[in-house]
Formats: sequence, structure tokens, C-alpha cells
Amino acid sequence: MGPSQPDEPSTPARDARRDLALAWAVGFTMWGLLLSIDPLLPAIQAELALTFTLRSLVLALPFLSMAIAAIPGGFLADRSGIRRSVTLGGAIATGGAALRAVPGGTVLLLTAAVVFGVGLGLVIPNLPKLVSTRYGRDRGGFATGVYSTGLITGSVAGVYATKPLADALGSWRWALLVWAVLGTSVMAAWALLVSPVDPRPRLSETGFRSLVRRRELWVLAFLFAAGNASYFFLVGNYPPYLTSRGLGLDAALGQLALLIAVGVPAIFLAPIMSDRLRARRPFLWGPHALIAALLFLIGRLPLAAILPVSIGLGLAEMAIFALVLLLPVDLFSPEEVGRGSGIVVSFAYVGALVGPLAAGIAVDLSGSFEGVLEAFALLSVLAALATFALPETGARGGRA
Repeated sequence: MGPSQPDEPSTPARDARRDLALAWAVGFTMWGLLLSIDPLLPAIQAELALTFTLRSLVLALPFLSMAIAAIPGGFLADRSGIRRSVTLGGAIATGGAALRAVPGGTVLLLTAAVVFGVGLGLVIPNLPKLVSTRYGRDRGGFATGVYSTGLITGSVAGVYATKPLADALGSWRWALLVWAVLGTSVMAAWALLVSPVDPRPRLSETGFRSLVRRRELWVLAFLFAAGNASYFFLVGNYPPYLTSRGLGLDAALGQLALLIAVGVPAIFLAPIMSDRLRARRPFLWGPHALIAALLFLIGRLPLAAILPVSIGLGLAEMAIFALVLLLPVDLFSPEEVGRGSGIVVSFAYVGALVGPLAAGIAVDLSGSFEGVLEAFALLSVLAALATFALPETGARGGRA
């Protein structure tokens, strides 16, 4: 790892606040663009005569290309700085998003999904990099909490606002175009307004080899992948599971909406509380343990107890998400935080793909959700235990 860096932010306070606000807007639009396609899939499938396999690819391809592009995105963040990297990635992402609205067939839609995911993969590692260079370790929890709310709020807007927008405009293509225009506007504001801080000096190849040999990098990647696997499994399968238990469809969808919504305060407060308490690991092993307990118990609980289960799952999942985005700021020097974050994010979105896919196959083969829920509970137990392989960077206020 590189030499220790000062804790003070590298930009004046007003510039740092403006950059953080811009990061919030970038996160909101990128995640809104990512999930805006989801509520439109029935209309898209009907118009383009998509098979269910192709429909699944429309959702899956952005995650796959995001996972592939995140590692180069981390290199770009460390070598060129966040201003250029986010501008490039955002331009690619918004271009891909706009391409989804162009009249055409299935190939064009799938190509747009790949292009969008590549752009998003280039953007994501820059968010921890911004925290490291603009706010430093001491205020990292606050900055992470702020920009992370943009991600979850954009997700909620993409899922719940896009269908009414399409209904009002009379076409799913127009709704996607509105999102693309919003994304383009935000990226233009980023390119014009973000502070032009020069990137740190490049590390040698030996430095990168040293980075990938570090145990905490792979522990962090596993924790993020495990959290993403269970979260995206729940997003896709929580309502079907609850309806299989006898809950009405509207009520089941309401429970999913609750699970997602409680993530907004969780993703904001968890990193800030970890700063205040000067502890990181409890905000990882605790949520993973809670997820394990709830998934073990959910099949044994009456439907009347589902409300607190949904709240607990939503709080725990987003606390993990926020802490794993914060920890690269603690664990890696400013020169390598982009690359470290890129590797972690890449594995995280492999988990987002593989976990739900494997779970779907298991449900098809077994005809039951129970075994899958217990498998994800066991995964969360392993993640909770793996947390103790990380150094406690909060208590001692220093990097590993």
C-alpha cells in the first residue's frame, strides 16, 4: 500500500460540498436509469415479442457489463481522476440509456443494455474515490451516507415513477428518453462544475500486485457479493414467496416496497453512526447476522409477523451496502482506492447476477422457496464470520 495520507480533504470545504451534491445527483440518475427498465418490461415484452429468456437478459446484461467494466473503471479513476472518469463513464451510460428509447428490435435493446452497463461500471469506483480525495477518512462516513442515498432514492424512483410516466406520455420509449435526458443534464453539470483536482501519482505494477494480494480486498469483495446476492434475490422473489404463503399480490408488493423504502434511512445513517461510534465491523457482521436470522425464521413465522421481517431485511441490506462502499476509503490509500473499489464492485455484481440466477434454478427444481431461503441465510452467516477477518479501522482511526 502507498504511504499514509493526511486526513484533511484535498479541496476547500465549499468545493467538497458541491462535489458531494453532484455525486448524489450522478448516483440518483445512474441507478434510476438502471432500474427504470424494470417496470416497463411487460410493455416491452409485448411490443417486441420477447421470450422470457430475452426479457431476463434485458435486466441481467447491465449487471454483467457493469461487473466487467468496474475494474477498468477503478484503474481509470486512479490514473485520470474522478472528473474525467465519471464524465466518460456517464457519457457512455447515458448514450446506452438513450439507445433503449430508439425504435428498433431486440438486438438494439440488448446492445443498449450492454453499453449502459459498461458506462455505469466506469462510474461506480469513482464514488469511494471522491470520498477519499474530497473528504478523507475522518468524514468518510458522512460523505458516503449522503451520496449513497442518491443510489437508493434513484432506485426507488426508477422502479415506482417510470410506469406512471410512461402512462402519462403514452409510450415506454418516451419514459426512457426522459430518464436519458435527465442523465445527460446531470453529467453535463458534473463535467462543468466538479472541482478539477489532479489525480494522485500513478502506482507501479508492483503496487497493484501488492493490492490484489491483500486479504482484506477479497474479504470485502465477498461481503459485498453476499449482500448483493441476497438483496437482488429478495427484490425479484420476495413477492412471489409471500404470495406462495397466501398473502395477496398487492400486499406482497407492498412488503417489497417497504423493504426497499426503509433502505433510504439505513444507507444514510449506518456509515454516519459508524463514524460516531468509531466502529466499522459491527455494522457489517450485525446486519449479516440479522439477515441470516430472519431468513431462517421467515418460513416459521405467521404472515402477521412479516412486517417487521421486511423492515429488518431492508435495514440490514442497505447498511451492508453503505459500509462496503465506505471501507475502501479506510483500507486503501487514495492512490489505490479506485482500483480497490473497482475489484470489490466487480465481484459484488457477479454476486447480484449469480445469486438470484442460482436461486431461481433451485426453486424451479425443488418447487419450494424454503431451501433457497436457508441457503441465503447460511451465506449471511459465513459473511458475518468473514467480517472478523477485516481490521477494525473505525476504532483506531487509521488505515490498515
